[in-house]
Amino acid sequence: MHLLARVRLMVARHPWIYWFVVAVIAGAVGLGAAQALAGVDAARRSWGEQESVWMASAAIEPGQPIVADRRDVPRAVVPPGALGVPPDDAVARQRIGPGEIITDTDVAARGSAGLVPDGWVAFAVPASVEHYATGDHVNVYSGDQLVAAGVAVGRGESELMVAIPADAAPAMTTALLADAVTLGLTPGP
Repeated sequence: MHLLARVRLMVARHPWIYWFVVAVIAGAVGLGAAQALAGVDAARRSWGEQESVWMASAAIEPGQPIVADRRDVPRAVVPPGALGVPPDDAVARQRIGPGEIITDTDVAARGSAGLVPDGWVAFAVPASVEHYATGDHVNVYSGDQLVAAGVAVGRGESELMVAIPADAAPAMTTALLADAVTLGLTPGP
């Protein structure tokens, strides 16, 4: 008789052997899981104190309301400027990925003005807006001259609100008055 057949016959005659083997396997799995969890807890303790921060619940595009959850993370991974208060009634100044810790540089006041970087000014530029989204980086040209690199901070029905550095504002004003502004979409800064 084959070995497998003998084992099956013995288990059929003595079912307690089957249950004993099941209990030993379950115990080994449980012990392994407990050791793994103990390792995770030890690693968490080795990072030091925990701090509560706000993390993005989903991907957020510039100009969209911030949706975040409060989480406790090791203080070692908290970036400078992390929000300690809920980001209620705030919009994203830049793209925020899911699970990113929200910082004060990510948050802007509502509206286009809140998305304009410090030291920049925004202009309404007549443009075909279906090609652009809030947060897109653009180059502003007048004829064959680059006026400035900017960022789209809002959209209307037939114009795009473009923020540029303040030192390029006079050239932008001249180009807008001459109706000679062309926008070029760029991959980023």
